[in-house]
Amino acid sequence: MRRIRAVLLFLFLLLAGVIGLFYIQASLKRASAPPIPSRTPMLDTAPVRLYGLVEPLGREVFVAPQQARRVEKIFVKEGQTVAAGQELCELEQAVERQAMEVPLSRVKELEGQLDILNDELKRRMPLPGRAAGQQVLEGAALRVRELEARLDLVNDLVRRYKPLSQKEAVAQVEYSQRLLEAEVVRSQIATARSQAVLEYSQKSLEAELLRRQIATARAEAELRRRELDALTLRSPIQGHLYKFDLRVGEQIIPQDYRRIVIGRPEKQVCLFVEVFWLDRVRVGDLFLVQDADTGGTAGSGRVTAVSEYVGARDFRTEDTLERLDTKYAQAVLNLEGTSSLPLGKLVLCIRNGGHAKNKPGENDGL
Repeated sequence: MRRIRAVLLFLFLLLAGVIGLFYIQASLKRASAPPIPSRTPMLDTAPVRLYGLVEPLGREVFVAPQQARRVEKIFVKEGQTVAAGQELCELEQAVERQAMEVPLSRVKELEGQLDILNDELKRRMPLPGRAAGQQVLEGAALRVRELEARLDLVNDLVRRYKPLSQKEAVAQVEYSQRLLEAEVVRSQIATARSQAVLEYSQKSLEAELLRRQIATARAEAELRRRELDALTLRSPIQGHLYKFDLRVGEQIIPQDYRRIVIGRPEKQVCLFVEVFWLDRVRVGDLFLVQDADTGGTAGSGRVTAVSEYVGARDFRTEDTLERLDTKYAQAVLNLEGTSSLPLGKLVLCIRNGGHAKNKPGENDGL
């Protein structure tokens, strides 16, 4: 009995040793074998899955001030429809209003001076004598006429004194005084004529200078008005006011342009297409739109444009299959009957069906 047990134990140990040797040999052979290359995935059979962000149709429009200011008045509410040029809010502008009053007061002052000059220039008449036709001020022309009348009287006396002085009926000194007086009056007439022409030219130049000063003051006032108008933020387009994150008394700076967002009520999805999907995404393709967070169906849409450039993507997802080592192109997907998705919402778009037949002109890029 003991001999049989010993034989059975020896056979069992021998069998275990043989099995162990075969296992070790098979393990060493499998470990030393070269790796088998993996099979290349078939993109033709893989589903086209693209991530994108919801935005207004035709992209959104941001509104921001040119300089940091505090909000004084608010004229709209978030979610309402606004028209092009409609006032959104008014920023503090006390300094600009005072600055605009200065050129306006200057304009009024200069216009008053110009009215006085124009009134003087309107009372003009031709210069008498040899320079007939030359327009001068009425007062200067009257002075010239007065001197010419005086000269006529003096000349008349000279003509009468001349024969009398030859007969010594009149003293020679008296005749010489009349001649000298006539020469003095002629000099006064020449001086009056020159002064009349010079005065009229001077008044005309002063009027032209005032006109230019008024134009300059008006241009300055217009500049101040535009600076003042820039402190009233207006809607550049007609559309839906998606975001208006402002409060009265709050400071807003040019970098806060994302606090006011306006766009069309219709929406689209900006798809980010990996470069290896470019040949499979075409204009007219139908995609199913799903919420990237909940996985629920949010609608559908068709591709309307595909960009002709590639670049990096500016957001991350929680998809384990997401690739960060590739470039992305952009495509525009028009949503069909979907308006409940908020702006900036991350969605997953899965192509539904095959390629659409492109029509002429549908392959234009963004």
